[in-house]
Amino acid sequence: MQTTKYPLKVTLHKSGDMIYFSQIDLIHVLERTLRRTNLPLYFTQGFRPHAKISLLTGLKLGVEGDIDTVFYFNQDISIDSFKEALLEELPQGLAISSATK
Repeated sequence: MQTTKYPLKVTLHKSGDMIYFSQIDLIHVLERTLRRTNLPLYFTQGFRPHAKISLLTGLKLGVEGDIDTVFYFNQDISIDSFKEALLEELPQGLAISSATK
């Protein structure tokens, strides 16, 4: 039984070597990054659960720019605590441009 989903919309800026990561690779990188933060992630249900992440916009391979992403959590967390936890773990080439609830 799952709890309520609390979405957090984040705009990430992709640059440097990260421009060569595809959409699916980027999702894997973000999921591993979120797992290292120990934030209360919302997981999908099914045989192989994974952190619920939605990419609202995409970029072509090799293009620098912003990606709108929605992360889902089990608890309501503050934007400041999210940014603080994520900035420590994000790989070089990914940065948070903005975050809203």
